[in-house]
Amino acid sequence: MKLSASALTLSLCLASTTACQAQTPADPNATEEASSSEPQGQVIDLTEALNAQLADLEEAEPTEDTALSLAVDGEPMPHAIWQATLMPGETLALESETGVSVSIDGEEPAGLDTSHSFTAPDTPGAHQIRIFDLEGGHALLSVFVLKPLEGQEVVEGYRIGSYPQDAPQGLIRVTEDDLDVPVSPSFTLGQFLCKQQPGHWPKFVMVTPSLLNRLEALLDELRADGLTEAESFFVMSGFRTPFYNTAIGSARLSRHMYGDAADIYPDVEGGDGVMDDLNGDGRITRADANFLYDFADRLFRGRTDLSAGGIGAYGANAVHGPFVHVDGRGSRARWGRGES
Repeated sequence: MKLSASALTLSLCLASTTACQAQTPADPNATEEASSSEPQGQVIDLTEALNAQLADLEEAEPTEDTALSLAVDGEPMPHAIWQATLMPGETLALESETGVSVSIDGEEPAGLDTSHSFTAPDTPGAHQIRIFDLEGGHALLSVFVLKPLEGQEVVEGYRIGSYPQDAPQGLIRVTEDDLDVPVSPSFTLGQFLCKQQPGHWPKFVMVTPSLLNRLEALLDELRADGLTEAESFFVMSGFRTPFYNTAIGSARLSRHMYGDAADIYPDVEGGDGVMDDLNGDGRITRADANFLYDFADRLFRGRTDLSAGGIGAYGANAVHGPFVHVDGRGSRARWGRGES
């Protein structure tokens, strides 16, 4: 989906100027006195080199090595690939320590600057903002304009149900074209879809930054310790609508309903839909879920940069193999660490 000029407000500020204003066409009636007054917001035109660099970046995925020092609505962007959500009409601010430029949905980049802001259009959907500088820095921000819930229990034919409390203002609207939209370096939007109404489109979902940060940290640490070569976790269960959550008999206030929880495991060996043998005993059992639980618990206790959350271990049954629940609820919770 493209953002039209009428739907998007782009403001650019230079650190060296004294004011910031949206780009507007030159006023043909402006007086000579006005043009010679104190400088206002200024936009630096992109050089040919920067335009050429953008063409290359549009074909490449950002990596942690290309990450820029950016703040999204005042919060540091933790990875070179990240996501943000906006209600229609809300504005998102990007701030950088050095001059950067942005490209929205592959369109011409905006001027090189330290401050950019975006106002969401009225239409829900996914948009990609690429941020880059002249030094090879490159980041990708997937911005989702949410579909307002407004108390509806069925949205475009998709059953949401009723939230027991703290209903979100809106959810991410997902079409078949949005499944591969990245939300962090190792995860895409489609991995977190609810398992209800498999043939129905659009679907609706939510995934929070606190959950993504915990999943990325856990996956990175497992890789660093040589315990997995997985590019991502298999997400057995991500977002659940209240309707689905009730239908499967899950907890009344399950964090899955808020996009804040995922049941996960690494699955590299054979790609057979079953957790890998993490503890190295040659079997896939509850002991592997316990191993991942203990590993995650040690990691999260030592990471003050991550929000607090829950960890739960589960064994296999007739439907699934062992797995671990991870969430970013904001408070510590532990359960299910049973015997092998």
